[in-house]
Amino acid sequence: MFTGTGLKILGAVFVFISLFVVYIEWRAIEDISQGLAHGNDVSGVLSKAMRNAKVQELMSKGKPFVKEALKEVEKAPFVKEALTEVAKAVEHAHLPGLPKGQYQMAAFHAQMQALANKKTKATGADAPKEHAALRGAGKSSESTTSSTEVFTGTFPHFPTPPEVRHQECVRKQYNLAALPHASLVIPYLNETWVQISATVGSLLAHSPLDLVDQILFIDDGNEEGWRHHDELRALHPKVQVHRNEVRQGLIRAKVIGAALIDSPIIVFMEPHCVVVQEWLEPLLEQLAESSDHATIVMPTLDIIPEKNFNQYMTANHHIGGFDWSLTFNWMALIENRNKSYHYPNPYPTPALSGGIFGMWKDYWERSGTYDTNMTEWGGEHIEMSLRTWRCGGRIEIVPCSRMGHVFRAKNPYVVHVPEVMKNTKRAALVWLDDHLEDFYKKVPYARSLQAGDVSERLRLKEKLNCKSMDWYIENIYPELKGNNPTAEPRFTIHN
Repeated sequence: MFTGTGLKILGAVFVFISLFVVYIEWRAIEDISQGLAHGNDVSGVLSKAMRNAKVQELMSKGKPFVKEALKEVEKAPFVKEALTEVAKAVEHAHLPGLPKGQYQMAAFHAQMQALANKKTKATGADAPKEHAALRGAGKSSESTTSSTEVFTGTFPHFPTPPEVRHQECVRKQYNLAALPHASLVIPYLNETWVQISATVGSLLAHSPLDLVDQILFIDDGNEEGWRHHDELRALHPKVQVHRNEVRQGLIRAKVIGAALIDSPIIVFMEPHCVVVQEWLEPLLEQLAESSDHATIVMPTLDIIPEKNFNQYMTANHHIGGFDWSLTFNWMALIENRNKSYHYPNPYPTPALSGGIFGMWKDYWERSGTYDTNMTEWGGEHIEMSLRTWRCGGRIEIVPCSRMGHVFRAKNPYVVHVPEVMKNTKRAALVWLDDHLEDFYKKVPYARSLQAGDVSERLRLKEKLNCKSMDWYIENIYPELKGNNPTAEPRFTIHN
C-alpha cells in the first residue's frame, strides 16, 4: 500500500510521533515530581500532567488508516533502526517499559500527598508520613452536603431480596449503642446507573444509618457519562464522591478511599450488590468483639445472575481458598470441614474472596493496607489473606450478614492479564517462602515475569513478625498439602 517516498515520509512521521510521546510522558512525570519536590499546589501540578497525558492518549489511539499505515512503516529497515533509537531514548530518560503505569503511580503518590497536605493545613500539624497518618483526612473535596443534614427524599428503587437469613439471625437483637461507626468505600468504573442506584437504595433502606458516617464512592477515572456524581449526591446527604482523574485500579482506589474516611470501621463494598435487612449489624458486632482489632469480616455473598438483576440465589456456606497458582475459589463447606460447627455462627476462612469485607481502620493501616505497587486488579485479596493470618490476624465469614452480589463473567473495564499475573507474583515472592517453586510449577509463565521490587513488603513482613507459609498450611489451610484443593458447588437456587 505504501512504497518509496510515501513510506519514508510516513516513517519520519512515526518516529517524530514516538519521540514526542516520550517527551510528553517525561514532562508528565517531571511535572508531578517537581510539584512534590518544591511544595507546589498538587492539584495544579496534576492538571498540567493530565493535559500532557491526554495528548499522549489521543495520539496513541490514532485513526484506522493511520494504524494501517504504521503497520507497513514498521516493516522498513530504516524505521526499525529509528525505533531502536527511540527505545534508547526512553531508557536514557529512566522511564520504565510501561510509561503509563509509571504515570499512574506518580499520580497516585501525588494524590496521597495532596490528601496529607490537606490534613496538615486543617490541623496545623507536622506533615504526616505514609498512608497510616492520613487518618481523618477529611471528606471528599467533591462532596457538597453534610452528613448531618436531614434526609427528606425517598430511597432509590432496588429489587427486594428474599428473607434468606437463618431464624436465629432474624430473631437476634442488636445493641446499636454499643456498636462502632462505619464508613463504606465503593470504587467504581464503567458501572451502570441501574445497579449503582440499586446498591445505594438497599444500603439506605437496610442499614442502621445512625452508625453509617458516609457512603464514599471513588470514581476511578470514569469517562463523562459514567461518573454519575450529581445523581449520587442527590440520593442522600451521606453519599459522597471522590474522583481519581487518572484510573488507579481497584487496589489503589481502595487505599485512597480508606485515607479519606474518619470512621473507626471501613467496609469495602462494590457497586453491584443488594444487601438484605440487618446486613451491617452482625459485621460490626463481630468486629466489636475483637479486642486487638485484628479481625477482618466478610458477609455471605449470595448470587445475583449477571443477566437478571431481579433474581436472587442463595449461597452455600463455603470457606474461601486457593490453589498453588494463588487463584481464589470457594472450597469446602464449613459443615464438612468442621463437624462441630453450629450454623449460623461466624466461622474462619483461609482467604478473602475479593472486594467486600469490613475491618478496623487502625488495623488496616498498621497491617500494611495493600501493596500499592500492585496495579489495576487481582492478587491483592490473596496477599491480604496470607498477611492477615500469618501476622496475628484472622478472617471470618459472618452468615447472619448477607447480600446479593453480581458475579460477572467479564469486568466492564479493561484488565491487563500480565498486570494481574505481576500482582500475583509479587504476593508469591513475599509470602510463599520455600513454596515459591510450587507457584512456578502451576504458572511457569510467571518465572520470567518482572514483578518489580518487593523489598518494602518483605520489610513489612519482618516488622509484623509474621509466621511461615508452613505454619499457615499446617494451622489454617491444610488443604494445600499434597494435591491441590478442589472447589465445590457454590450455589443453591431457591424459587
